[in-house]
Amino acid sequence: MKNTFEFKLPHFPTDIFEFENNIFSGKSTLKQNGVIVEQSKERGKPFLIKRVNDEIVEAFPKMNIPDISAQVLSIDGKRCVMAAQLKWYEYIIGALSFLSFFSVGGIGIIVGSTATIINYNFFRQNTSPIHKYLKVFGVNVICLVLYLIAVSLKMNQ
Repeated sequence: MKNTFEFKLPHFPTDIFEFENNIFSGKSTLKQNGVIVEQSKERGKPFLIKRVNDEIVEAFPKMNIPDISAQVLSIDGKRCVMAAQLKWYEYIIGALSFLSFFSVGGIGIIVGSTATIINYNFFRQNTSPIHKYLKVFGVNVICLVLYLIAVSLKMNQ
């Protein structure tokens, strides 16, 4: 499962960037105007972004707490957010599937956290609010069904 964000950076006002990361493997890719940006092997694995004058700028991918579904780039010590900030109620609605699985155990937490990240990605899509909420509702219903199945299997043991 991959997160993909399209954004602009204040350091590069004319360029369009696209960041893609795999949630499970942690592998990430940054594109500048559709061209893949080289990633250094040094500590922190910064992306080496080229300016118009061929100057190289290091952009370090960092975790964004509390929203782990969207990372930030650290350029010259400044945090550049790659995805739109969710509203407080979108965080709560998106995390409902995660909260229901605490009583089931490890597998439930994995399913719930995956569903939460999927929900946060749905909220960031450029679609109508109705479509966003219907998708999130669908994911939460699927998680509820999985939760009920897991609980019934646990009780039958």
